[in-house]
Amino acid sequence: MIVKVGHHLLEAYPVENYVYEVSYCGRKEFYQDAWDAAHSTLYTKDSSYNATITKIPVRPISEKRIEDRSLYQKWGLEGWDPPAVEEFKQSKLYLLRLCFRKIGPLLIMLYGAIWIGLAIFK
Repeated sequence: MIVKVGHHLLEAYPVENYVYEVSYCGRKEFYQDAWDAAHSTLYTKDSSYNATITKIPVRPISEKRIEDRSLYQKWGLEGWDPPAVEEFKQSKLYLLRLCFRKIGPLLIMLYGAIWIGLAIFK
């Protein structure tokens, strides 16, 4: 996760490698610190200390993997398989789409100019 501090962009990760889930009657809240989880309103007031706190291990994920995953989900492909993403990025369809994205506005303006030209000089 990128965090802006002053004029600097820094990479930040949770202090602990755990997330704490407080759950009671189908409601869930997540905290990065056990102290915050134990003093949450769901745990103290709403449930009279009957809520459960579950410690869930997490791993920080790199920016590269976030980009790959968002590309994969954008195209609606099933599952998560990084080698398949690399194959997809090298496919002709992906390269053709990138090409159209760069020259697309130019083609639209050219089409509009031709259409207007034909309408005027007809």
